[in-house]
Amino acid sequence: MANAVEQKSFLQLRNLTELEGRKKQTYALLSFLVVVVLTLVFYLVPDFYFLEKITNETVFGMLELYQFNIEDAPLYNEIEYGNSLFIIISNFLSGLDGHGGNTPVIKSISASRQFAIVRACTGMQAGALLMALIIVTPAEASKKIKASLYSLLALVVGNFLRIALVIAMTITIDVSYGSTYNAAWFWAHDVLGKPIGFFGTIFFAIIIERQGVPILNTVSLWIDSFIDLLKFIYGKVASILS
Repeated sequence: MANAVEQKSFLQLRNLTELEGRKKQTYALLSFLVVVVLTLVFYLVPDFYFLEKITNETVFGMLELYQFNIEDAPLYNEIEYGNSLFIIISNFLSGLDGHGGNTPVIKSISASRQFAIVRACTGMQAGALLMALIIVTPAEASKKIKASLYSLLALVVGNFLRIALVIAMTITIDVSYGSTYNAAWFWAHDVLGKPIGFFGTIFFAIIIERQGVPILNTVSLWIDSFIDLLKFIYGKVASILS
C-alpha cells in the first residue's frame, strides 16, 4: 500500500517537472494566477485580529521576561490613507471586521515608543503565499494537510520570536545608543528583521518540501517558463531586426 502511494506521488512530481511546450506554459500561467489570487484572498479577507492579539500578548510576555520596561497602550487604528486600489480594498475589508481596524499596541516606557501589532506583523503574508503554493502543487491531500499545519505552526512561533527581537533591538538601540526612532527602527526592522523573514520563508518552504509537497518545483517551473518567454520574445525581436 505504501509503495503504491509513493509511486503515485512520484508520478505526480514527474508529470509536473516533465511538462513541455504549451502544457508547460499553460500550467505555469494558470498556477501563477491562482497563487496570486489565493494569496490576496487568504491575506486580505480573514480577520486576523485574534492572531494580532495572540502575537501582542506573547511578545509582551517575552519582553517582560527579559525585563524590558513596557506596558499596554490604547489600540491603534490601522486604517490607511491613500487612493491606491490596494489601500481602498484593505480599508474596506478592515471596516468589515468587528473591531473597526483597531489593533493592539505595546508601549516602551524607557524609549517612549509604541509598537502596533498590525496585520502585517502576523506573518500571514508569507503564510498566505505558502498555503496558495501548497494548493496548486500536485501532491496527496494528506501531505498537503500536514505541510499546511506544520508550516503554519512554525511560521507563527518564528514570527513571535522575530517581532520580539525587532522590538527589543529597536528599544536597545534607541535607549543605549541615543539613536533616533527612525534610525533604530531601520537597523532593527530592515537590516535585521527583513533578512530573518526572508530566510525564515526558505525554512518554511523546506518544511513543506519535507512533507512531500514539492512547492519549489512549482516555483522552478514558473522561472523556467518565464525564461522561455524571454527567449521567445528575443527570437522574435532578433528576427524582425535582421
